[in-house]
Amino acid sequence: MVREAKVKRDGAEKSLAEANMKIEVLQAEVQALKALVITSTPSMPNRHLHPQLKATEQRPRETGFGGDKSNGMSFLRGHKRSPSHNNLKYGRETTPPGSPVKELPPNPQQTAELFLRDEYEVDPLYHQEFVSWRENPNFDKTHKFLDRVYREDILPCLNFSNVALSADVQRSIEDNSIVIETVSGKNPFPKRCSLLETPRVCKYRMKIGGSDQWHYISQLCRNRIASTCDFLSYLRYIQQGLVKNGVHEVYGEILRLRKNMALAKLGFN
Repeated sequence: MVREAKVKRDGAEKSLAEANMKIEVLQAEVQALKALVITSTPSMPNRHLHPQLKATEQRPRETGFGGDKSNGMSFLRGHKRSPSHNNLKYGRETTPPGSPVKELPPNPQQTAELFLRDEYEVDPLYHQEFVSWRENPNFDKTHKFLDRVYREDILPCLNFSNVALSADVQRSIEDNSIVIETVSGKNPFPKRCSLLETPRVCKYRMKIGGSDQWHYISQLCRNRIASTCDFLSYLRYIQQGLVKNGVHEVYGEILRLRKNMALAKLGFN
């Protein structure tokens, strides 16, 4: 009887171990399913929906967005950016913004708090324009929402002394052919910034439109370009249906990104 009880005990322990193993496997599958359906944002893209981000993470000093040109203007494919030192959100690695891969998803509660602060009041016209755009998100610049954002934020943010190159930068952002990376060297010497056309410490360089020519740019120019990419990238995620938050939370994020463009335009880091 003792031996029979021992055999039964061993069998029960084995069954328990197998059951625990199955539970762990099921929990892993649940986490994987959650990763598939979780809201994808520029700060935390869904890797199953954006497999090209895996290749992006392998480049230590070049980071960027990935996407396609299936509908409208794509702001994602081929756009690479390096880590930054200014307080912008999407696409940051160690200091914002940089790689869009390593950032935690935005906290909807924090975004919603924007509407509860005494110093902020929702403009009904701006809000209605955004609600109208979100019903059929696209990149038609004649829509009131996009027209206003371009006039008030994007175009001023990309308004540099070198007008011709500024126009090329805007087109490159919109067709995903801009590349920005950090310049090696601990103590860079001042050189002529291609966009500002004045001597500056240029810690970054860019190439646009598929060209092999590199243009050296300052921190100010990099931040302004990055903030614009952050905003347009978020619109792209909305268009693709990857942002599942409510209209108020999404509108709060839109305002925050527009605020970042305004700060970058004025030179705040």
